[in-house]
Amino acid sequence: MVVTRGQVVSLGQAQFLGDVLILGTAVTIALVFIFSKDIVVQKGGRAVTGGMILITSVLLVLAIPLDRGASVNLGWEAAFYTAFLAVVATVGAYFFLMKGLETVSSTVSSIILPIEVIVAVALSVIIFNDPFNIYSGTGAVLIVAGVLLVSSSS
Repeated sequence: MVVTRGQVVSLGQAQFLGDVLILGTAVTIALVFIFSKDIVVQKGGRAVTGGMILITSVLLVLAIPLDRGASVNLGWEAAFYTAFLAVVATVGAYFFLMKGLETVSSTVSSIILPIEVIVAVALSVIIFNDPFNIYSGTGAVLIVAGVLLVSSSS
């Protein structure tokens, strides 16, 4: 409810494909949590973050020829925001995730991660003046309650 702002979601063909892709993302991220824990403990968060970013960058560069028809005509402002998001949102997020995995289990980190949704909603309300209604508030409260319940039971 936090993400959709209480709007009814229709499961048209494009919506269904998007849902499947998001589910695939969730499974992939869960696998990163599970399989990276041991290597993070052995090698450290910085090394694992660097390796993940390097491999991702190489794979993205190799994918460029597949997108022949795309026009990349970014202005300076768009290029700045793209670079900023790449560094802060990607490198920063993976660095903090890997540093966190050095100290807590992958289960605990995956339980705490839904707080990201609340932070994203709060920032969108502050930065973009997105509406915050009873549905968003209810979703946020449920996320926090779920995190607190699971965290207190362990």
